[in-house]
Amino acid sequence: MLTKRQKISISSVLLASGIYALPILDETARLGLLSAILVASYFLSVWSIYGVFSPFELVSLFVLPVILTASFGLFFTQFEVGMGTRLILTLIFIAVMYTILLSENIFNVSTERNIPLVRAARTVGYLATLFVSFAFFTLLFGLGLNSFVFAASASIIAGLLFAQGLWQIELKETDPRSLVYYSLVGGLILGEVAWALSFWPLEPPKVGLAAAAAIYVLLGILQHHIRENLSKRMVFEYAFVAAAVVFLLMITTSWGV
Repeated sequence: MLTKRQKISISSVLLASGIYALPILDETARLGLLSAILVASYFLSVWSIYGVFSPFELVSLFVLPVILTASFGLFFTQFEVGMGTRLILTLIFIAVMYTILLSENIFNVSTERNIPLVRAARTVGYLATLFVSFAFFTLLFGLGLNSFVFAASASIIAGLLFAQGLWQIELKETDPRSLVYYSLVGGLILGEVAWALSFWPLEPPKVGLAAAAAIYVLLGILQHHIRENLSKRMVFEYAFVAAAVVFLLMITTSWGV
């Protein structure tokens, strides 16, 4: 019988193999394979850490693995990269996916009993959320979608990212209805930010940075609010980060003047 670590390793390698093969195919076949890989990323993740899941956990536990897979898949379908670079990126995907699934397994176990690794898993989950946000929104903007479609897509994905990020705070003790409410609010705000960014003459990486910074600020404020320890000083610190990112984008953007 396979252990969970072995299952996680197998799932990471299988998904990485599919992603590595994407550039070999023509455009139509790439889209079909990418769709299959995304579906497989969800079910392989469930299989890897299989346990007793609540309906909310069936979503929150597997947001990061699926969006991570989508990010790498979009990159390989948008850009032509050499075999060496493709191999390095595939190995990075395996390492990140393995780490994320290990963290999600810790969260799943922690809903039943307290384990000392949960704090480390929260840190990993937080960093992974920011990494995945930057990568995904950079690539999503690079698709050249119109403003409305980009904003709507960003709002949905951000809502899912907020749901898993907020759920990690108290795990089983958190009211799912409150999490859904806060996730919808966060997703709506991020969608509005994405809509505004779509009118700026920004390169995709800068849009990804701005979106990740917005998620950092909103997720941080919402997490402290749920913990009931949000102070004016914390709000000021997060507002300062947001202002600093906006200022950085403004001075590094070519406005065509």
